[in-house]
Amino acid sequence: MNRQATSNPEATQIAVQLTCNGRVQGIGLRPAVARWAHELGLAGSICNTSAGVKLHVEGPAPLIQRFEEGLEAHLPVEAVLETRARQPVEYEGLSSFQIQESDEVGVLRTAVPTDQAVCQACLEEIFDPDDRRYQYPFNSCTDCGPRYSLIHAMPYERRQTAMTEYAMCDACAAEYESATDRRFHAQTIACPDCGPQVWGTDSQGNTVASGQLSIGRAAQALARGQIVGLRGLGGYQLIGDARSDATVQAIRRLKHRPSKPLAVMVRSLAEAQRLAIVDDVEAGELSSAVAPIVLLRARQESGLSRELNAGLQTLGVMLPTTPLHALLLEQCRFPLVVTSANREGSPIPCQSKIIEAEISQGADLWLEHDRPIQRPIDDSVVRIIAGLSVTIRLARGLAPLSLPVKSDESLMATGGQQKSAFALCNGQQAILGPHIGELDHVAACERYLGQLEALEQLYDVSPAGLVCDQHPDYFTTQWAERENIPLEQVQHHHAHIASGMLEQGWLERRVLGVAFDGTGWGEDQTIWGGEFLLASAREYERIGRLLPFALPGGEQAIREPWRIAVTLLADALGDQAAYELETEHSQVAALLKIAESRRLSPLTSSAGRLFDGVASLILGCRHSGFEGQAAMLLEAACDAAEADAYDFPMQEGDLRELDWRPAVRQIWEDRLQGVEPGRMAMRFHRGLARGIARFCASYAEFPVVLGGGVFQNRCLVETVAAEFRQNGQELGLPGRVPPNDGGLAAGQLAIALARRERKDTNQCA
Repeated sequence: MNRQATSNPEATQIAVQLTCNGRVQGIGLRPAVARWAHELGLAGSICNTSAGVKLHVEGPAPLIQRFEEGLEAHLPVEAVLETRARQPVEYEGLSSFQIQESDEVGVLRTAVPTDQAVCQACLEEIFDPDDRRYQYPFNSCTDCGPRYSLIHAMPYERRQTAMTEYAMCDACAAEYESATDRRFHAQTIACPDCGPQVWGTDSQGNTVASGQLSIGRAAQALARGQIVGLRGLGGYQLIGDARSDATVQAIRRLKHRPSKPLAVMVRSLAEAQRLAIVDDVEAGELSSAVAPIVLLRARQESGLSRELNAGLQTLGVMLPTTPLHALLLEQCRFPLVVTSANREGSPIPCQSKIIEAEISQGADLWLEHDRPIQRPIDDSVVRIIAGLSVTIRLARGLAPLSLPVKSDESLMATGGQQKSAFALCNGQQAILGPHIGELDHVAACERYLGQLEALEQLYDVSPAGLVCDQHPDYFTTQWAERENIPLEQVQHHHAHIASGMLEQGWLERRVLGVAFDGTGWGEDQTIWGGEFLLASAREYERIGRLLPFALPGGEQAIREPWRIAVTLLADALGDQAAYELETEHSQVAALLKIAESRRLSPLTSSAGRLFDGVASLILGCRHSGFEGQAAMLLEAACDAAEADAYDFPMQEGDLRELDWRPAVRQIWEDRLQGVEPGRMAMRFHRGLARGIARFCASYAEFPVVLGGGVFQNRCLVETVAAEFRQNGQELGLPGRVPPNDGGLAAGQLAIALARRERKDTNQCA
């Protein structure tokens, strides 16, 4: 006991129990609390439980009061206390403060810890020749390392993670038990003597090097322009020299990914700043414990291969996420492409036996290790828009994401078909699970169901109900319909707006939702995607849309945006203009004929498809290599200095409609006049933003929520935000819940829970 604790032996001795819930496990909270108790000379114990963290503390009443008042100030910066319950308990006369393990079981009520990128202190150790963890690729501490990806069960204890396979050596055990050591109760603690190991294999799986030598061999291969496969924190990755066109092209061939952008990993923030423009918010995201891929504005003279992000002004950049990546980069000293080792459309592989043969044999060297991957997970992707971090892909470091909704009922929301992720509520907490991907292939569907079962077990969920999208062809809808569980369907765009309401904390309010995306099944069995909805968390009214247009050939029009351009021109200016767009008159004639058939050319109000067609008109995009490519190219082309805007007038009717035809006529006139594409692209974005703001101003009493994948477009969102600042209407921008279909399940869950709450209220009344 310290002097302060013993200076007044007559002070009343009391004991209290505190139960803290929220983000309280896997972040070094127990060691931090123990140090605070030791500093004050208090006795007691702390343990992780299914309810969060349970704390018993006893000693003189004045010191207990001081302990409680100063507790939050002494917690790790990553801690988030959602609830803190206090109750007096019996004084036991304990002599010390201990960190304990709990055998308590029950429905999980606290947050599952997310994976944390390697911290600076651990990096310094692996580069210090005098440190016993010098060049050890699995270094971690209470502040960093894998969490979600290696958890078997909660509460978070070493014995319930994949690290239970590694018995601590005497040196690690001493650190683990020392209250003054930064690895005090670090559950992933390890060193070269007792922890996981790394080795290198050739493309046939034969071991060619071990330990530090294998990392050196990998660096040498990368310097020669070869491709290296690497078993990362959440799955296998392909790595190559980001400066080499040939290497990047080879990776693209292996992945069957001809044009979709690839991310780059660099050693430091300073190196990231040499490749891209990095503002303070972006620097904070890059350097955070999440260490996501951050979409930055690329510099023209970066020395990187143009094959990484052809035609785009953005570059995905990340810092080292693990010591293994950091060691590899230190030896290479040049930027590396880092991408998942899967064919496009398939999930990230987490076991070598499921890596496709073409990819396995295409890498010249594989860096393997023996730390199990309990839960596969991709890298997260974020973009800073209007000063806010917007999640594009919710994965490592961010998922599972706690959702601020509560219910006594267990429910599961299945999400959508693209960028799939599911959400669940176990009666105590709700979460949005990690990104899984497009469910267009068997392997992805199997991964989806496997992850679903795994999180059901982790959170102890036996759903009393399922929630899904209305689209009959979605895998998630078809699976939900086959389950013998009560099922509720939620309209796609209502779910987008509800996820935005959840993001803003507006579930109790009525909002005007602007849902702009590629495609979503409408209540009238048509394709929606440019919608204005007056919505609550329970219901919605469709009050407006973009003027519908035909998608000639249906899905084919998404892959060939010139088809949309033809129909836009024909609707706005007549068939003759469409013939002038394309030199192949026979193609145009056939397309216009197809456009007359609603069976072959469904009508859509989709903002995403409007972007595709306009990109074809302005930039000449004929083909799209991936969903959203044409729209991304159009955004990239924008000349921010352009102040003019195309017209999007509002038409009155049963549904108010933003009419894009005047804008298309102006685009065509500008094209004939030889106006620069960058100015035209900006005029389109600014015009659409003003059209959105004018529409919303007609409902000025409602706050506005933006939802849907179109609002990943930084230029559009920031232009919309600027318009709203002028009219003063409240605007909710995208944030941590992805605005694309990755956030769909969160909205589905919020809607289902809100409907149940109303039903319960009505029954009570």
